[in-house]
Amino acid sequence: MKSVIGYLILALVVATVIGFSLNITKPQTANNAPSADVSSSTQAEATVGAEAQPPDNGPLQSGCPQEGHIKSPSSFDKANITFDNQTSGDLKVYWIDFNGNRKFYSTLKAHSSLNQATWIGHVWVVADQMEQCLKLHSANAIEQTLVIN
Repeated sequence: MKSVIGYLILALVVATVIGFSLNITKPQTANNAPSADVSSSTQAEATVGAEAQPPDNGPLQSGCPQEGHIKSPSSFDKANITFDNQTSGDLKVYWIDFNGNRKFYSTLKAHSSLNQATWIGHVWVVADQMEQCLKLHSANAIEQTLVIN
């Protein structure tokens, strides 16, 4: 009986060690959401994470019907999206979190671009100053550009 318990303890220790060694690259979780690392051709014009999300006054009126029905999945694969604002107005960039909620990331000034580190499958919304969704995009390539015009 003692040897059976000894083998069980040994198996538990080995499984724990193997489990820790396999978690070198962790999948993305709510605690390690997309990086706010920004490099931009007009970086001084981009405001990253400084503004709070607007107060919750009920459901958002969205120009993107998928919004509210989609959320960012956990992912192992890094990606980069360049948001290219070709409009004459400032826009807001939001990440759609693991629960399907907008998380403010940046104000994108008129005629500027923003390079945003993210993960394959993660969902992003570009909204106007009235919070109306203009583009809803899921990162589907390692490098990509989303043009807003």
